[in-house]
Amino acid sequence: MLVWEWTDRLDALIIPLTALTDPSTRWAVFGGVLLFLILWLSLFRKLPPSLYLAAALCALIFLRALFPEGWLPLLWVFLLTQAAVSLRFSRECTFLLASLLFLVYQGMPWMDEVLAGSFHPGMLYENFPEIIEVGLYFVLNACLIRSLRKVRQENAQLKRENRQLIERVNEAHRSLHEYIVQLEEMSRRDYLTGLYNFSGFQEQLTRSLARCAPDQSYHVICIDLVDFQQINLQEGTDAGDQLLVTIARRLKRSLPSYAQVARYEGDQFAVGLIGDDSDLRHALEAIESVFSELREERSFIHFCWATASYPREAQSAAELLRLAEHRLSIEQRRIRHEEEERQRHLEKLSAIGQLAAGLAHEIRNPLTSIRGFIQISMMESEEMKKWESIILPEIDRINDLLKQFLDLSDTRPSQFVRFELDGLIADVLRLLEPKAILDGHQLTAEPPPSPVVVEGDPEKLKQVLINLIKNGLESLGEKGQVWIRWRKLRDRIHIRVQDNGCGIQPEHMSRIFDPFFTTKGDGTGMGLSICHRIISDHGGQIHVTSQPGRGTIFNIHLPIQQFHAYPVAIPPVAGKDEGTRRQGGCAEGEPPARSGEDKEKPVAEETLLALRPPSL
Repeated sequence: MLVWEWTDRLDALIIPLTALTDPSTRWAVFGGVLLFLILWLSLFRKLPPSLYLAAALCALIFLRALFPEGWLPLLWVFLLTQAAVSLRFSRECTFLLASLLFLVYQGMPWMDEVLAGSFHPGMLYENFPEIIEVGLYFVLNACLIRSLRKVRQENAQLKRENRQLIERVNEAHRSLHEYIVQLEEMSRRDYLTGLYNFSGFQEQLTRSLARCAPDQSYHVICIDLVDFQQINLQEGTDAGDQLLVTIARRLKRSLPSYAQVARYEGDQFAVGLIGDDSDLRHALEAIESVFSELREERSFIHFCWATASYPREAQSAAELLRLAEHRLSIEQRRIRHEEEERQRHLEKLSAIGQLAAGLAHEIRNPLTSIRGFIQISMMESEEMKKWESIILPEIDRINDLLKQFLDLSDTRPSQFVRFELDGLIADVLRLLEPKAILDGHQLTAEPPPSPVVVEGDPEKLKQVLINLIKNGLESLGEKGQVWIRWRKLRDRIHIRVQDNGCGIQPEHMSRIFDPFFTTKGDGTGMGLSICHRIISDHGGQIHVTSQPGRGTIFNIHLPIQQFHAYPVAIPPVAGKDEGTRRQGGCAEGEPPARSGEDKEKPVAEETLLALRPPSL
């Protein structure tokens, strides 16, 4: 019943369509059919190809049943459907789909004849040319579809290649842009440290000032390494470059992350940061901390700095930088002037020292005779013997003082040999440890993991260590401690002598190595001067840091190998008593240590008698 009902409805729809004879009306209906077919197939575009084909066949059968025979160009509908369906299948299935649609197209009218009972085999022979013609249409359409598919595939391949080429071109453009940006950034960077150079710092300074709020300040700190050329001359340019890299890395680490650090003019650095005066003060403290660490680790690095602030002191980036550099140049001139004054002062002291050495040498000979005569007088006179405890110690103290004068002006070349520093320090500790224990103090050594071999004059270096450790012990209170630590750092030796005693007042720090300067009542002020001279003769440096009430640290840096090892001995100055030369070490105010042949012995009785004047 349902089938007959739908058949009646189709007949009712077909009858009005047969009345349409106008060609334009038929083409409009044909366009509507194509639109229906397109919309119908679009509903099933996500289905698999086989289901998509089934949906297309259902649509064709429905259209064949809906329109009367000959009224709709059904062949063109089939050919268009063949093209649409073939695009969903592989290229190999094109002719198979053509055959299937050809059978459906030819089978539908024959099925009508079969259902009407008018079909006979002769009809195949009668319609054979038409069948061949329709079959050729489908075959040609299949060939055309294959060609179109090939063109489509080639076009898709060309599109992919074109897209890839565009992507490569875009990537090349991006790489070129990044490379240009990197080149521009490299042009603003220092090749050695990676910091901004002068031009780069100027650009960053201009941008930073433009971003500053009206109530904000921007500070520039210019830093200069004093006598950096001496480091290059003494240790080589590689060591100097490594030092600059280390300074740059530690400045970046110690300063705030928003601070801009630059290196320009060789050994000059610059820092720019936003903040108030407290931020500037903290930045200067961080810079001082960086250089203090470097002084303890490697060698002495002196620096000077100058600051300028925006907008309080300058109104533009160029003016701000120019003001900071001007102040830095003033500071550099001041340091040079102080260094020149210090050199002139040292030259005067050297001249005075030579004069004092000559006088000391001239005084020591008659002083020995005086001591001998006094000893003889005391042996022969009981009245004189009661002054022995006063006169002889004073003569010995004068003699020791004269020996220190001679040590300060000693021009003998150092006898450089290679030796283990660990053994030398062990000897010094064995010499000084009993006195430290008696006084209630502790003497601590911190040796390195492996022995350290250095080239130098062991006797003179022992003298330095005895002086420094004795000074540290004398600065301690009731109970205190002195540490000595030595390490090998690359091509140098670092020795640190530290105590937790009374420390040194800040106003005395600049004069601590000057001859004849002392803060002890019984000191001569020559112990540290002698240490400074010995370390300088070894091509090293000695530096002191101290905090009153917390202790003092002496840092010594020595080269592992001397540039002029084993020099030829220079003859002593004529008339100078070689037997009175110092062989041991002494601290300020302490009698010098004497060894073996050089030790002053009481004069033998035969010598005393030989020296007795005729009146006696």
